[in-house]
Amino acid sequence: MSAIVPVLSHVAEADAVRQQVERILASTVFRDAPIQQRLLRYLVDQSLAGSGGDLKEYAIGAAVFSRGDAFDPRTDSIVRVQAGALRKKLAAYYESPGAADELIVEIPRGHYAPSFSVRSANPPPPSDPLPQPHQTPRPWLFVTAAAVVGAALGAVAVWLAVGLTPSPLALPIARPMVWASHPLWKGFFEPGSSVKLVIGAPVFADINGLLIRDVDVNRPEDLSTSATVRLLERERHAKSVPVEIYTGMGEVEGASLLSRFFTQAGIDLPLIRNRQTRWQDLSAGNLIFLASLRFRTLGGELDRPSHFQFVAEPGKPSVLKNLQPQPGEEPLYQFAMTSRSSGRDFALVTVAPGTFPGRRVMFIGASTTWGTAAGVSYVTDPLSLRELWERIGPQPPPGKTGLQVLLRVDIRDNQASSTTFVTSHWLP
Repeated sequence: MSAIVPVLSHVAEADAVRQQVERILASTVFRDAPIQQRLLRYLVDQSLAGSGGDLKEYAIGAAVFSRGDAFDPRTDSIVRVQAGALRKKLAAYYESPGAADELIVEIPRGHYAPSFSVRSANPPPPSDPLPQPHQTPRPWLFVTAAAVVGAALGAVAVWLAVGLTPSPLALPIARPMVWASHPLWKGFFEPGSSVKLVIGAPVFADINGLLIRDVDVNRPEDLSTSATVRLLERERHAKSVPVEIYTGMGEVEGASLLSRFFTQAGIDLPLIRNRQTRWQDLSAGNLIFLASLRFRTLGGELDRPSHFQFVAEPGKPSVLKNLQPQPGEEPLYQFAMTSRSSGRDFALVTVAPGTFPGRRVMFIGASTTWGTAAGVSYVTDPLSLRELWERIGPQPPPGKTGLQVLLRVDIRDNQASSTTFVTSHWLP
């Protein structure tokens, strides 16, 4: 790391610190991190105002995260979790886009008051054995979404409108992808290879213009088993038609993150609707399936080994069965959403060989749309990828060609407040 020296009050004036904070928040590292943006601004403002010594967990929870009088830091870890995420974001910023910045803003571990320092004139060269991500402007794929709230018997749907991909001439110049040899991404960036993104969508019933979503029905052929659908068919004197025209905001966010990730290597990432996927797509190139664990996709019909099985039964909490528990692992991981907007989710990331030699398929999904987005964030985040690399090693064991990674996702107010590595399994 670069050597740093403390900044004296007469050197680092408040204006210089604020300018540096705005530069940090405008970077690609913080662009899609509104929670960390809000937290950093608050901590710096309080420190510059002379209130750094008053930055306690309770005060931060009330001011930044709108926690009420009942907020108890002993049982609600949101401040600690988000402070940890902020430290990672700052480290990622100074590793790449801010590598040449003079002024260093840090949140020391065990404290919430930020520290400010300047680099020494001749810092020692870095000696990190793992690749560093190359941050580039990534404007070539635009994903827009409009939330459409449909109170159809308690179902909530979100409408996705995906913008068109510009012509290849608008793409940045191709360069070797720094994560091309990572066990998760190996094979996706080979010369001449192509990648397509498949977005999963819930099954809706269109009954003469009325859209109905029964969360227990996730296959078109199962619509006839829904008592709600049958009742409305009788009332409207019409037959239901299965449609897939909505998806979750988490899938939108995940598509955006993946497009940015692949543009680092100058690779186009066309998007395919779930029902438009064909077996030819599996043989033509690599595929990434981004969908809830509840949904059926073409990728789910592949005969590929899995050590985890998603089980959802009406009226019971959904669980993820661990079919081959390793020492210290749980046989069951239970999803526990305490409300529609908060609770505990698990994201499962699976990578396996495709149907054609040299092809790869990846599956990213969770029980909720926000859990799915958190899974994508993990597999495209440089710090998380480095952490995973250190855990599992650079190469698979002999005879292993696939990998599964299980993540715990804590959700608050319809967003992931933390994502934690749980375990990983190599697959034959």
